[in-house]
Amino acid sequence: MAWGLRVRCLAGLALLWALPAGAQVAWGDLHSTANGQLTTLYVGNFGNTATDEHSLGFAGAGTIAGDYYNPNFLSYSLLPYYGRSQDNSDSASITDASGYNGTVNIFGGSHFPGFVNFNQTWNSSGTFGIPGVAGLTTDNNNHAVNVGWGVRLPDLPTFSIGYGDTSGTSSVLGSEISTASTIHNLNFGSTYQVDGFYLTGGFIHLATDIGITGLENGESETANGSSNQYRFTAQHGIPYNNSNFYLGFNRTSYTSDDSLGGENYGTTDNANANVNLRFPKLPVTLTADYTDNLLGSFEQQLISSGQVPVASIITPESHQLSVEASTFYNVLPNLIVGGFVDRTEEYFAGQNLGFTQFGLNMNYNFFHKLKGLTFNAGLVDSATQQGNTRVGFVGNANYNRNFGKWEIGAFVLYNQNTQTLLGNYTMSTLNYGGTVKRQLTQNLRWVGVSNLTKSVFEQAKGSSNHGESFVTMLIWRRASVSGNYTQFHGTSILTATGLVLTPLPPVLFSPSNLVLYSGTSYGASVSVFPVRNLSISTAWSKSLSNTTSPLLLSNNGNTNYYGLMTYQYRKLLFQAGFTKFNQSISSSSILPSMLTSYSFGVTRWFKGF
Repeated sequence: MAWGLRVRCLAGLALLWALPAGAQVAWGDLHSTANGQLTTLYVGNFGNTATDEHSLGFAGAGTIAGDYYNPNFLSYSLLPYYGRSQDNSDSASITDASGYNGTVNIFGGSHFPGFVNFNQTWNSSGTFGIPGVAGLTTDNNNHAVNVGWGVRLPDLPTFSIGYGDTSGTSSVLGSEISTASTIHNLNFGSTYQVDGFYLTGGFIHLATDIGITGLENGESETANGSSNQYRFTAQHGIPYNNSNFYLGFNRTSYTSDDSLGGENYGTTDNANANVNLRFPKLPVTLTADYTDNLLGSFEQQLISSGQVPVASIITPESHQLSVEASTFYNVLPNLIVGGFVDRTEEYFAGQNLGFTQFGLNMNYNFFHKLKGLTFNAGLVDSATQQGNTRVGFVGNANYNRNFGKWEIGAFVLYNQNTQTLLGNYTMSTLNYGGTVKRQLTQNLRWVGVSNLTKSVFEQAKGSSNHGESFVTMLIWRRASVSGNYTQFHGTSILTATGLVLTPLPPVLFSPSNLVLYSGTSYGASVSVFPVRNLSISTAWSKSLSNTTSPLLLSNNGNTNYYGLMTYQYRKLLFQAGFTKFNQSISSSSILPSMLTSYSFGVTRWFKGF
């Protein structure tokens, strides 16, 4: 920034500081308020992520809000921000992010309300996701506009329409991987109540275009997908003890075209119904569900959420019909016994599959003998055309108890023989963990938290996902210290926003779809409040990950040091910040991304009008 411009910025900042706090300002029928924070800032940067520089400038954030004529006629808000980086703000960005968010509401108090939302972000930090652990840091630019309108006339069906346009670019720091994406969506919706029926209907169209460069061996790829979803539901009461029934239908058609994986398309129809009969002692629930494209429904879910798979998924013909009846009974005040039976018929890749399940579960609260223990356990027996399979077990337990200065909480959840989308595959999941708290002194407290999880498709080798995380904290009235550790590994598929766990067995995907990954992250943080209005915080984090696939073969590392000190004096906030960032990716031919940044500044809150 040229010195003349810096001087003008500082002079303008001084004038804003001099503005007195005032009430809402009106210009005719237009009413408006403005407030925010302005910061004079000295910044030093060096590294290959940012230009080496030492500069005196400004940063800030504000809010401008108001209405025209009446808030129910037109109201608006605009939230701009500039130069918000991790070492001088709470934005958690290692770069000097700038942008704005805005909303305009029209006719909010009428039968025809509408809105416009818009936002723009430049140079913000994001994450290329890796399940279970801290992902890779990205640099992003994004733009979005959403428009909506509604009709709410008395005794007539409601109607709403919306349109959204989102675009952006993202690059993984320390690598050649970058993406450019555009997402368009159009949606309609309606609700109506007539003769005791509550009816809903809607339509959603989504189109996504993604370009990815810098993959393994210099590969680049383009992928686009679109989906059209139609939905209808109906609910009505049954004239017996608040019983009711529900009907729903959903049709989704999708297409995806990948420059490496080819074109894929399909249509998924899903119909479901349930009846709740609230008999006084033995309530009964009956459900039925039909899906005509089992595997296609998975890709459709990804496309509908904007996560177009980098390699198309092959989806052979498959459909499923499932019906179930379930009930429960209060045997004792603290004992509930439940049971169910369901029948599923499937067709997959030319084979007919059928299986029946019977289940029994028990829930008991040990309020008196073992205080704090809640226990639920059950058995599931499955049978197919080939005969009876082994009996599966499902159960969970929770325990919470205080022992003097100790507070203990623990849980365990286990499911075996739980059917997935395909009847010939079963999944076992185990999740357990707990929390321990101890009051060491009157002002000192220790907390420890752990969580472990594992899931595996029993008939498919190499299909498990496993992870664990641990957190420990010491909390004092003027300080806190914490440490954390997380590790996770498993099988996923690659999308433009990162890796996504798949609920399907790996053998159902082509090798080009699958990404084997493992990751570990750990770190520590310290916060101190030595005197009133003074805070000092520092943190360190490190993550290591590796990915293996035809398109993504890499060992990755990310290290981040962060520190911030602030002191509040009336409307002035004095602050000093420090950030050191390093990210390396082995598959990249460029140097690791490095940034060291420090800053000193003074922030003043102001109310302009």
